[in-house]
Amino acid sequence: MGRADSCGFRRSEGRELVSIRSSDDCFFSTTQGIMTLGALIGAGSFAAGASSRHWLKVGKHLLKPGQKAGDSRNLAMLTVLALDDFVGACYAAVHDRPEFNPADEIEFAFHVPEPVLALPKDAEWHLLGEGLGDEVMWLSNRARNLENALDSLDLSKADHDGFFERRVEGYARLAASALDLIAYISDQFQLTLPEKPAYYRQAEGLSKVLHNVESVAQRRAEALKGSAGQETNVTPLFPKSS
Repeated sequence: MGRADSCGFRRSEGRELVSIRSSDDCFFSTTQGIMTLGALIGAGSFAAGASSRHWLKVGKHLLKPGQKAGDSRNLAMLTVLALDDFVGACYAAVHDRPEFNPADEIEFAFHVPEPVLALPKDAEWHLLGEGLGDEVMWLSNRARNLENALDSLDLSKADHDGFFERRVEGYARLAASALDLIAYISDQFQLTLPEKPAYYRQAEGLSKVLHNVESVAQRRAEALKGSAGQETNVTPLFPKSS
């Protein structure tokens, strides 16, 4: 048999039984004692809760710098991969030759899809640093502007309104800009992309394309300048007034 203590708790072999004897000599068995005990328990719970919130706040504060660095590097990697895919698509588009419909020369089709810059959605671009995130978004805007500009051309004209030349130049310049961004982001965040086949020289191929585009533009400008300066033996109907 166990023995009862002064407050009515019965103890048997070290185990406590939830049996309480009503007695005026036990403080915590009275109404005032119960209220006091409840207040103590409430205060203890509040203190424990406040303490846990404090440590969570401190822990979050301590982990924030490292977490931010990890998020920035992860966004940089996703951005570089998206840019690399875009460069590959542009490179293929630049070297693609259209196939025309023999029955209607206005109709043509390419063999590869139009390049699309698929950047990470809902990205916090400020994580890349001041200015760098803006450059990435500006490139995306330039890509959309090129698509809209090409759609505005009149393909019913004999030369298709210069559609093919402008398309090649536009995607080549976008790809060159994307390569510059890839190099800069990789350097800033110490990223290393997987190696590509040695014969797949994107930068060299794009450089040749842009060089050819600039050479053709220069020859056209010189031809227009020469034709404008040539004299004609046709008498004008309305001579210039002195």
